[in-house]
Amino acid sequence: MDELKLRKILAVVVGMSVAALPIRGWPEPAPVYDQLPRLGDAAGATLSARTERQIGERIRSDLRREGEIDADVEVSQYLNLLGARLSKAAATQGNRFEFFLVRERSLNAFALPGGIIGVHAGLIVAAESESELASVLAHEMGHVVQRHIARMLEKQDQTSIVALVAMVLAMIAAGSSGDAAAGLAALGESVHVDQMLRFSRDAEREADRVGLDVLSQGGFNTGDMVVFFGRLQNATSVYESGAPIYLRTHPLTSERMADIQNRLRSERYRQFADSIDFHLVRAKLGALAQTDPDGLRKSRARIERRIRERSFVNEAAAWYGLAVVADAQHDDKTVAQALSKAEKFLGKSHPYFERLRVEALDREARTNDALARSAAALERFPDARALVHQRLRLLVRAGRHRDAIALAEQQLSRQPEDAQVWRSLADARFGLGQMGKGRLASAERYALEGGLLAAIEQLRIAQREQESDFITASRIDARLRELQQRYKLEHDEREKR
Repeated sequence: MDELKLRKILAVVVGMSVAALPIRGWPEPAPVYDQLPRLGDAAGATLSARTERQIGERIRSDLRREGEIDADVEVSQYLNLLGARLSKAAATQGNRFEFFLVRERSLNAFALPGGIIGVHAGLIVAAESESELASVLAHEMGHVVQRHIARMLEKQDQTSIVALVAMVLAMIAAGSSGDAAAGLAALGESVHVDQMLRFSRDAEREADRVGLDVLSQGGFNTGDMVVFFGRLQNATSVYESGAPIYLRTHPLTSERMADIQNRLRSERYRQFADSIDFHLVRAKLGALAQTDPDGLRKSRARIERRIRERSFVNEAAAWYGLAVVADAQHDDKTVAQALSKAEKFLGKSHPYFERLRVEALDREARTNDALARSAAALERFPDARALVHQRLRLLVRAGRHRDAIALAEQQLSRQPEDAQVWRSLADARFGLGQMGKGRLASAERYALEGGLLAAIEQLRIAQREQESDFITASRIDARLRELQQRYKLEHDEREKR
């Protein structure tokens, strides 16, 4: 997180903290999750679920604009599928969760109000089993279920969403950068920012207890929660600041570890087999930890050494990692060889493999072959969003705009918040000269990416051009009014701080 962004956050926090109230301790947790405070209890009566969601979405938009969110759709889809499995637990009912990838090599994850959860790339790579990764997600879901951030924010006696957003951004700043954390801690003594940097011990125990139930009901190995937390604690000496970022924002005490272990004594041991997607996602993120030429060379050398020494957890994933690096280096020969090896050891193809194969064909300007392979891959793996995005780009570049529109509209009927599909739809509309519909699609894309002014400008241009049919013009007018009203509300909130 850069200095300018931190300065903005600090300025808002200072301004809003004059009236801030000290945060009191959390109530002592009950023995099991269903006896803990639930949504709708007195502790959560002030901040509505809708307001929580607005806060979370605003923060995510700010992070996206700052370039903090990684747009890798394969990893994002994997995280959300893993989260969906965890969301079947009884403890999570009535909550909606979304997960996104943060472009950071540090070990961290954080829950925003409204069930929006960020996961750092470094945390995924550090997890040695899928149950370990799931345990962190489940813990963060526990914070959401118990409404810890909402309860914290309510104690600040703030009504402005912008002020609340700034407060949570301050917490994220502490989790993204050692310098940011130090700056906020220095300010904290006078304005209570130190009280926003971490959850209390009681809140952490609540999240642990809910998380263990979520993990167990999801069919994962609950023992891996204490294994992963213990390994993070033992890694303290490796970090200059004394502990991984996750432990700085989620303080791990001996009492908390003992509480988790005591609860595990009543749990039946369950062996959970990692999914191949878990291994492939870890291999991909590890391979692309550094994307500059020198970093890619070092990553490739490390992967090739592991393959030679057979020091890998999953052989198919090891070869896939090599293919990922080779793809970033535009070494198509190695991509093909490595993917063949990965497919051999996996015993079947995989959508991640097919996407890289299509990329290689496209780089070689074999457009027809790329389109044919893309169509076949999407037929085999219709739910792979990365393959959908890739095919849309190929169709638009090949001038097959009507095919692109049909595919985009089909996808948007299932996933209306996919900004990349809206972008391809806009490109296809423009390619056919459908300017009004193209600008309408562009506006939807910008709005989803947090660019309300850009979205409004697209719709104003569409009105001035007056090239749309009556139905499209009516949709443009209606959407413009909606976005202008939304922008005005947000602008008014900013003026209140």
